[in-house]
Formats: sequence, C-alpha cells, structure tokens
Amino acid sequence: MTSVNPLQILEWQEANFRAVNKFYKSQKHKGSASGDERVFIVLGDLPQASTEAPIEQSILAAVRLVPAEGYYWLRSLYVDKSLRGKRIGSQLLDYVNTHVHSTIHCFPYAHLEHFYTQSGYQFSDINDAPLPLKQLYERYNQKGDGVLFMSHHQE
Repeated sequence: MTSVNPLQILEWQEANFRAVNKFYKSQKHKGSASGDERVFIVLGDLPQASTEAPIEQSILAAVRLVPAEGYYWLRSLYVDKSLRGKRIGSQLLDYVNTHVHSTIHCFPYAHLEHFYTQSGYQFSDINDAPLPLKQLYERYNQKGDGVLFMSHHQE
C-alpha cells in the first residue's frame, strides 16, 4: 500500500479555483468551483509511476461549499480515484465540519450513506429543508439520481 503522507488540508480562495477545476476535470466531474463558494482541498504527494520521477504536491481531494442564507450546501466531494479507501475523504470532511460554523446540507448518493454518517451527518426531512434545496432535491431525484438528504449541524 502506497503512503500519501503528509497530507495538508487547506481552504483555497478563488485565485486557486482553476487548479481545483482542473482536478475535478481529471476525475471526470462536470462541476467547477466559482465565485463565493468555499473550497477545501487536500494536498499531498501523488504516488509516481517511476521512483525517479520528482514528487509534486498534488490535489488529492476537493470539496465545494455553496453559501446560502444560514447554511452551506456541500457539493462535489471528490478523492483522486487512485487514492479512494485511504480515509482522505473522511479527513477532508472532518476538517470541513470543524472549520465551518454553520449547518451543512448535502445530497449524497445512497451508497455513500455510511461515509457521511461516520462524519456526523444525519438524515434530514426534505420537507424541513430550505425551498431552494427542496427544489434541487426533487430535480435530482426526478432524473433518477437517487440521492439522500443529509445534514451536519454545529453543536
């Protein structure tokens, strides 16, 4: 098993969003960071194919938080495909949860329920959600995306 330590988790500003969007594109994700979003990334050493290749700090994972009135909407939590299952996503989500002092809502796919539950997210009643989230949730599920509605509340 290849080590990816040390990891550095940072909140990046809009000036760095181009690199984040390049990472998303490399993971075949269509979304992109923009404007007033809060973006958190994990930097670390990406394993190289050759031991002679220089090791560069790379984005290993990223997540976007879209601000709304009184809450954030978590979008696009992606971990480099070659590094999934190494708790990088969990570390990123735990960092976000301790550095964002508002409620965070998200629409995870059903197969990610355990991942989010482990980081303190709980099922929420979509009928209690803010109207913009209700509308998005309905649209996603009409497309057959099969998403859940979960929230992390600050204590």
